[in-house]
Amino acid sequence: MKPDLLLMQAMLGRTENAMAEICEVQRLFAAPDREAFLDSIAPRIRAVATGGTLGLPRKFMDRLPALEIIAINGIGTDAVDLDEARKRGVRVTTTPDVLTDDVADMAMTLLLAAYRRLCEGDRFVRAGRWPSAGLPVARRVTGKRLGILGLGRIGRAIARRAEAFGMPISYTDLRPAENVNYRFVSNLVELAGQVDALVVAASGGAGSKHLVDTAVLNALGPEGC
Repeated sequence: MKPDLLLMQAMLGRTENAMAEICEVQRLFAAPDREAFLDSIAPRIRAVATGGTLGLPRKFMDRLPALEIIAINGIGTDAVDLDEARKRGVRVTTTPDVLTDDVADMAMTLLLAAYRRLCEGDRFVRAGRWPSAGLPVARRVTGKRLGILGLGRIGRAIARRAEAFGMPISYTDLRPAENVNYRFVSNLVELAGQVDALVVAASGGAGSKHLVDTAVLNALGPEGC
């Protein structure tokens, strides 16, 4: 008999098909009455598949007495009560490296969009203001000093991309990273005061709440990004 798996949100078809080969997939997100549906299957659920943003709220975890594993399609664990999972012996897994390149690509996209005023330019053209009016001059990304907050997998992937833009790279983290040639700055405020752009690649959760505060933004300055 296949173990019952609770699917918290829709995933790619091939992913759901792979799950269905080894589990009885119970799609909570598709149930007309989720509370009644969960009541009917809760005692049988041994696994939960979810996303990093949704996670598994404690109110659901408490209703799953046979739960053995929470599999997160992503790298964030902020939306899972890890202390409760540890206490109950429930394994929590993530998918490291699966989205690393995509997130790093997005970081560079946002950096380019901000410096080159791409979103502003798009709105400008869609409003019919081009070519009768002009946009302010944008700034180049190439050669800008880049600071990275958090030099984990994603931070390093961002740094590799930034190198192609000739950006001098500095970073801060809990400790200096091994096997990198980037400049380590132990204090975030000091780092912000020494760079043109600051990319946040730190883990979410209570430990990093308010990490980028007024002092950091003031150090980055009005011309910072």
